[in-house]
Amino acid sequence: MLRIGHVAARSSVSVDTLRYYERLGLVPKPARTQSGYRLYEERVVERI
Repeated sequence: MLRIGHVAARSSVSVDTLRYYERLGLVPKPARTQSGYRLYEERVVERI
């Protein structure tokens, strides 16, 4: 599982863009930690 910053860096998009894609439904809503951090699956990087 990857946090949003790692996904953004690996897919060359900004964190804000990832949040936007999430709102549009282009990427699945990620799991969240107890602290509220988004945890994306590896396949999200491949999809972007």
